[in-house]
Amino acid sequence: MTTNGMLLLASASGMDSALLITGLLTILAVLVVLISLILPAEDRLAMAASFARVRRYLLTGSTERASEFDHDFDGIRELDNRIPPWFTTLFLATVLFAAVYLLNYHVFKSSKLSVAEYEEEVAAAEVQRRIAIAAEGTIDENALIPLTDAAALKRGGEEYKKYCVSCHGNSGEGIVGPNLTDQYWIHGGGIKNIYATIKNGVPAKGMISWNGPGQREEAGRNAVCPL
Repeated sequence: MTTNGMLLLASASGMDSALLITGLLTILAVLVVLISLILPAEDRLAMAASFARVRRYLLTGSTERASEFDHDFDGIRELDNRIPPWFTTLFLATVLFAAVYLLNYHVFKSSKLSVAEYEEEVAAAEVQRRIAIAAEGTIDENALIPLTDAAALKRGGEEYKKYCVSCHGNSGEGIVGPNLTDQYWIHGGGIKNIYATIKNGVPAKGMISWNGPGQREEAGRNAVCPL
């Protein structure tokens, strides 16, 4: 299974788990509402009192009201509240998670860090890119000839407008990129040099490479436009 497939599978599994938890919580909430509607008023009051005691315990650690200190400041009295159990539990959970994370990623190295995962994904993507390029076959750059038929010129013109106009202008007069209509060539004229420039790009000048899967044929069509 490819890296992308594993990522999609993990994502789908995570979405299924989230939907399951959301569904269970929704059912629980509906059941609580239905039970509260069915029960008599006295039982509903008793249930509300029980929820209040549970809430008070989670917030203060006790079902009773906290005692007061003997001192006060300007009539403001201080309650002797303990640390809420939910806070203590959450703190202990984070400490436990940190210990497991440290042992897993840095001591035993059972799981890979994000940097290692990224490097593996980049390497896998490079392999897939090479396979895709190899499947397209090779282009003999020494045997390139300019196409002059109307269909090829039309298609090349359309791709020029799609990819090249923003830098070279509508008529090839040059904007950010150089002028393509005069007799001067920075990287050499002719079909071979133009194809090589489009395929390899000019990174120093901001021109991207067109040497990826499915791009070399487009580079050949675009090379017709400046001729």
